[in-house]
Amino acid sequence: MKKELRRMLSLSSIVSIGAGLVFCALEYNVAAGVAGYVSGDSAWIPILITGIIMLVAWASFSELNSLYPTAAAIRLFMVKSMSDRVSVTITFTYMLAVVLIIAADAFIVGKTLDFVFGGGFMLSIVFIVLILGIATYTNLKGLKMAASLQDVGTYIVLVVTLIVVIIGFARNGFELNQPFNPLEKHGTVGLLQAIALAIFGYAGFEWVTTNAEEVRKPSYIPNGMLLTIIVCFIVFTAITVGMGHFLSPAQLETPYPQIYFAEKCLGVVGIYIMVAVTSITAINTFNGGFLTGSRFMYAIAREGVLPPSFSKLNNQAVPYVAVWTLSILSLVISVYVGITGKWQVIVALGAVLEAMIYAVSCYCVIRLRRKQPNQTRSFKMFAARLLAPFGIILFSTLALIASVTVGVEINLLPLIILLVVITLSAIYTIYILPKLREKEAARKASRPKRRPVREKTEGNINT
Repeated sequence: MKKELRRMLSLSSIVSIGAGLVFCALEYNVAAGVAGYVSGDSAWIPILITGIIMLVAWASFSELNSLYPTAAAIRLFMVKSMSDRVSVTITFTYMLAVVLIIAADAFIVGKTLDFVFGGGFMLSIVFIVLILGIATYTNLKGLKMAASLQDVGTYIVLVVTLIVVIIGFARNGFELNQPFNPLEKHGTVGLLQAIALAIFGYAGFEWVTTNAEEVRKPSYIPNGMLLTIIVCFIVFTAITVGMGHFLSPAQLETPYPQIYFAEKCLGVVGIYIMVAVTSITAINTFNGGFLTGSRFMYAIAREGVLPPSFSKLNNQAVPYVAVWTLSILSLVISVYVGITGKWQVIVALGAVLEAMIYAVSCYCVIRLRRKQPNQTRSFKMFAARLLAPFGIILFSTLALIASVTVGVEINLLPLIILLVVITLSAIYTIYILPKLREKEAARKASRPKRRPVREKTEGNINT
């Protein structure tokens, strides 16, 4: 019997997968970065603006997912809207996003442990291997175990982070400093940079579209994405305003601002609480990244974009080759980030990739409305004629800003890395993929044809 993905995911699991990817350890660094761009306690303003903007991305992904409710939705809506080569190139470039998030998150968690307990780089590597091992094992054991782990871990991180912020402000009488003046520190440019960086504060919410073949109800995907944005807006805003209020500029620029923040709020106890929370974020990120990324690789392998081995499922209906590939890639890039310390470049590059795919999704909504006007859509993007072009322009602009910005400095390294990745993806698409498809077509053609099943009739039952 042909193995297929199993429909087991609840709405709460979709939210936990999306929010777990969004609220990784890097979320604290993004929060600190946003707080550093604006003055006083006004960081909620760029986060709110970005959150409203993200509703455009949510609407576009929801409509496109309703057209193609499969694990390969992202690949399918692109190939239906543009040339195959362009869509494959974008697909491979975008796939890098989830690996970058996992790798950079591993580095941040490792640096946090080293800062609190000592042990240096080797302790970080041991911890990364341990967490990657847990995430790989739970994913290979099946969807139910991986989803349960994600539910527990994600909601612990969100609730505890919010409680620490509330306690910190409660001890200071909930006094705010310049909550409505974001321009005093770095002006309009600083606000725009904060908005561009804040995209990464929501990055990854759309990856749950790759679980479309595993949800109990199709409506869980758009509803889950919306709830993820709302939940992350609340916690992201709280921790960002808190960091801007309590931390110095030097503390905001460290790889572990959440540790300083928890110490300000709860003293020494807060340090160990936040170390535990940060460690759990790593499990959430690795586990959620494998849950979504492996399904995407599995789905595009079915479409002939990756080798057929990536479409194989184990006895628990898990694409095990994809899971192992993501695990190994994440470890390699994590070690690289640990050696170079270029985590801020990874954050900027992740923001570029996310803004890029949001712009592409808006473009695809316009194209498919014209090419497939009569196709059934269970969800339609509101005011698409206005908002889709707006989304293309806005997300493209934000991607450009993020590609030349690292921290508060102008830096072309994210743009250079992006161009290299696009070039490598294009080389794969133009030179390697055609040979892969020819080989697969030849393999299928060489299979012996199955004899047709004889229809049972009274005349042949007794023969």
